[in-house]
Amino acid sequence: MDAVAVSTMIVALLLMLASVVAKVFTAQLISRMKHQISHVTSIKQEAIGRLKMVQSHRAVAVQNKGVLTTKRTKLHKRLSRLKKEMGEIAQDKDARKQRTEMCKVE
Repeated sequence: MDAVAVSTMIVALLLMLASVVAKVFTAQLISRMKHQISHVTSIKQEAIGRLKMVQSHRAVAVQNKGVLTTKRTKLHKRLSRLKKEMGEIAQDKDARKQRTEMCKVE
């Protein structure tokens, strides 16, 4: 074998070794990226779950606020009606008092 053939074989071996090293390095990078992707996916799923929980809590709170607003409105109406009735009762009482005083005077 002459020197050219030997040097060609050495270059070919070095190129094959370089390609094997590149393949191993690339496989490790891909494996690391898959792990990172799965980690990010699990974090995303957890965040989506928390978001859904918060949205449901918010919906319940909004519904409860509506119910309480309706109750407050009804109570305000009832309170104003009762105050009006109390005023009428007080007027009736004063009128009766005046009539009894007039009857006593006569």
